[in-house]
Amino acid sequence: MLDQVHRRLLRDGQPVPLGDRAFDLLRALGAADGQPVTAADLTAQVWPGVTVSAGNLRVQVRALRRALGDVAIENVPGVGYRLALALVAPASLEQPVVDKLIGRGAELERLRDMLSQSRLVSIVGPGGVGKTSLARAFAGGQPLRVIHVELAPVRQPGLVPVVTAAALSMKFVGGDLLAAVRTSLSAEPTLLVLDNAEHLLDEVAEFADGLLSACPDVRLLLTSREPLGLGGEMLLHLCPLMVSPEDETDPDAIRASPAVRLVLRNHARAGWPPLADTEMPALARLCRHLDGLPLGLVLLAGLLRDCTVEEVVQALEGRFQDLPLPDEAGYRHGSLTRMLDWSVETLSAHERLLLCRLSVFSGVWTVEQAVAVCGIAPLRSGDVPGLVAGLVARSLVAGPGQRREPGLRLLDTIRQYALALEPGLIDRDRLRPRVIDWLEKETYRFLRIKGRVSAANEPLRLDVADVRSMLVWALGGEDVLRGQELAIISCRLWNYIGPMNDLVQYVLRAWELCNDQTPPHIRATLGLLIHGEGLPVRLAQHAHRDVYARTELVTALDAVRAPGVPHVMRVDGLMSGGYIHWYTGDAEACLALWAEAGTFAGQHEMHPDQVKLLSLAGWLRAEIGDADGARREFSQAQSIAEQQGLYRNLPLLRLADAEFNVGNHQAAIEIARRALSLNEPAMPVLRQTLHANLSSYLLLCGQMDEALVHAQAALIITRRIQYSFAYPWTLERGSLLAVRMGQIELGQKLAALGDTLVQSGTRRRSGPERALHAQLTNELRPNAEAQPPAEWPVEEALETLSAFYAAHLSSPSNRT
Repeated sequence: MLDQVHRRLLRDGQPVPLGDRAFDLLRALGAADGQPVTAADLTAQVWPGVTVSAGNLRVQVRALRRALGDVAIENVPGVGYRLALALVAPASLEQPVVDKLIGRGAELERLRDMLSQSRLVSIVGPGGVGKTSLARAFAGGQPLRVIHVELAPVRQPGLVPVVTAAALSMKFVGGDLLAAVRTSLSAEPTLLVLDNAEHLLDEVAEFADGLLSACPDVRLLLTSREPLGLGGEMLLHLCPLMVSPEDETDPDAIRASPAVRLVLRNHARAGWPPLADTEMPALARLCRHLDGLPLGLVLLAGLLRDCTVEEVVQALEGRFQDLPLPDEAGYRHGSLTRMLDWSVETLSAHERLLLCRLSVFSGVWTVEQAVAVCGIAPLRSGDVPGLVAGLVARSLVAGPGQRREPGLRLLDTIRQYALALEPGLIDRDRLRPRVIDWLEKETYRFLRIKGRVSAANEPLRLDVADVRSMLVWALGGEDVLRGQELAIISCRLWNYIGPMNDLVQYVLRAWELCNDQTPPHIRATLGLLIHGEGLPVRLAQHAHRDVYARTELVTALDAVRAPGVPHVMRVDGLMSGGYIHWYTGDAEACLALWAEAGTFAGQHEMHPDQVKLLSLAGWLRAEIGDADGARREFSQAQSIAEQQGLYRNLPLLRLADAEFNVGNHQAAIEIARRALSLNEPAMPVLRQTLHANLSSYLLLCGQMDEALVHAQAALIITRRIQYSFAYPWTLERGSLLAVRMGQIELGQKLAALGDTLVQSGTRRRSGPERALHAQLTNELRPNAEAQPPAEWPVEEALETLSAFYAAHLSSPSNRT
């Protein structure tokens, strides 16, 4: 069935992939009622007002034969072509169900609402985002006449009325064509779809303005990479399809994301075997790499015919834009590169240069950041904001309207294309050192204000993706010292953005690259962070703290105290040195370093650090039995926090632990509950510790139900940010819960693995961890001790514990 209203060919009610030109050719052949049509007549009808070669017609004939069979289109020697199919009228005019779009239900509803308020609505977005598909799906559900005008092939001025007349099947000779088009459109209520108008904006704007004035029953739906700019125009910014978050590992959740659903649907329609659950995380990564662009996802589905997802990842990383689309994809662009060529060819020289420079950013950026990094000759910094606005208008830079999130970004497909446009530009203009300058400046700004209530809504104006890419570049040998500095500065930043293990590789690499040329304070800070607790993860270096304390600690502390060392490095170095003393058994030396660091922080108005150090000192004094000293430290910490308008959850966390250490268990529970009830913004590590400690307090006091809730909350955060420092206590807490719920075997295995981690990492149990271990040992004693399975990875154990918590929380009757 040839559905001329909605411009689609249907076989048994299902759409057959067919390009616009092939559709027009089939319609022209069908209108001849079985008679041959000359090549000249067909060319005039399919490409009205456009000069094309005879080869174009032959290409479309081949496309029809692929869709209908080789015998459907006959060559008539000396004449042209004839449709050899028998034509019959459909028994019913009822429209078949439109091929359902994936992930666009909300956009369809918004289109309906917009067109009820305005007669001109433009769907705008980057090439390949699915603007045409959305317009056609919307038009397919309309009760009024729909006319679809494809503008992509129109490359000459003055032809918009001509192709509109062709879409209306007008037979017109001489006179005023524009007036005739308006008369035809006024004959009945009509939705006129002007598709792919970005290269004809001025002409389309004039044409649309005239239609809206002369044809009151016409509504216009436009698709373009930038708006017309007419008064009353409403814009629907079409975003790429959503992909599951990076930390999502559940196969069902990944399959449910719209981008993955589109790939899987196209993959299944081709008759290929279904993809396994184990391939879902890699498939989600590919979909994110393609930014959820439907055009790229169609390409991806085609590539998965004969290869596993991981094989596609390895073979095609960063090269998607160069690969051709399958013939049957139904897109007018042959590849992602051709799609982007279409957008870039209209840019000015300065817009093109800025686009290429912006490819230095791997993640989200701000206009201020673009000015700081890219505003160098021949561009002027004052021109950059306007140039950025132009790139956003052309959908080459994704703004908040296109991303559903704050900030600006080059979609990765566009970024890879821009990098290929000028391969040596980023190195030639030395843009990466400028990016590192910005990252350091922004990180220091963020850390200065973080922790203050007044800065609750202050955003972090950098993207961790840029931090990663600059660390890879610098520590790869391009600028080792800058890489070492950035790695140190990033340690605090990672506490807010996680996951923890993601940073470790860079800090360890920075430490390995230290040599005789490394500035002493850089080597010292790295060593202190790695051997202390500057990185809250399990490290092999922790087993060598004793050796480091004997051989390097004193020299390292002197180096971070030297004049000119950045204040953050001095405070972090002294704090980490204190932890090294604590783990090696010298609590007094630890307290002395923390007091020195706290005094320095106060002198330089680093009040969040001052409060943190006082709270740590209060916790440690309670741990060693100095209750009065602990109360003095906490009183001072709380006083400074109130004076400076700082958040209270960190002092409360340490105070709760101190109360527990001196035997005030119920007070510890109430303080921890209060800290969580404040709902103050907090680093993931801090929120995890609050939930974990409260769970331990409750568990040790026999309050099982609430303990289980907080244990699960802590475990979710622990796994999400890969907080490996907490793994031993997480497993031991889970072990005691399992034992008390009758799961003795699970409890034994979790306890054995937790204890192994404590011993291998030279951990020291303190406060509730020590009390919890004592109760666990006592309750397991009547049972035979078990060892964890020889090959039981920690992540697998945490997954088992997560399933155990979920089962008991979803079914309260399971609790014993």
